[in-house]
Amino acid sequence: MGTPFISLLEPSNLEGFRLGIPRESLPSTIPKTFLDAMEVREEVFVKEQDVPKDNEFDADDPRSCHWVIYVSVNKTEVPEIRNEQGDIVRPRKSSTRSTPVGTIRMVPFPHEPHPKAGGDYWNGVLKGEEEKTTNNSAPSARQFVHDRPTTFHDGKEPYIKLGRLAVIKDYRGYRFAGQLVKNALDWIKKNPSFFDPSIRELGLEQMGASTETEAPQWRGLICVHAQEEVASAWARWGFEVDEGMGRWWEEGIPHVGMFLRLEIGPKDIQLLA
Repeated sequence: MGTPFISLLEPSNLEGFRLGIPRESLPSTIPKTFLDAMEVREEVFVKEQDVPKDNEFDADDPRSCHWVIYVSVNKTEVPEIRNEQGDIVRPRKSSTRSTPVGTIRMVPFPHEPHPKAGGDYWNGVLKGEEEKTTNNSAPSARQFVHDRPTTFHDGKEPYIKLGRLAVIKDYRGYRFAGQLVKNALDWIKKNPSFFDPSIRELGLEQMGASTETEAPQWRGLICVHAQEEVASAWARWGFEVDEGMGRWWEEGIPHVGMFLRLEIGPKDIQLLA
């Protein structure tokens, strides 16, 4: 296994993507990095954890940043053959592929409201509220609204959400997940205004602000909806469980909310797109 490397994909046009369709049948405009990310997510979440295939790709994917970690894997295409004397009569043929083995995504604000403690969610919809369709609505339709306050979130401050962290089973134990998290955190610290909405593009009213200084800006707060069984790993990376958010289920898997605050420097208000 060769030295791993990580590729970043910024928000992209993913129109026409459907999980489970062969790559050659998808629009050529869909970036390869995203296809590689979805290859990992399908392997881990759909095949291993039984998440419904139709629930894995959502309206947050086009507006998110995605990181994919690759390793060089040597694969034998034609095995070696030797005769009775031990002489090689057919040499082995092999090929090396940069194989995607892990991924993570970073979702900008605004977000759906915090999950209800004890709630059972499928495809972002709380059981009993199936008529709700906001999870599949256009991202631009999402409003900047106040949320319920929790232990680490006042219900108002814009936060960025990390999620869809996945490493293929055969490649766990190499700290690839930690490398992905560190890479994403280092990148947003260097680009703290990347997700700040443009006042000229959206207008103050849509952002729920009356002056430019009230426009929502990211100030270092990051949230994770962590599967409960891997919350200890997120804790090692600096995240703390938000007891006030409670425990809930997503696709039948128990989750907890966790937060981390990064120290970032002063920023300019984002006037331009």
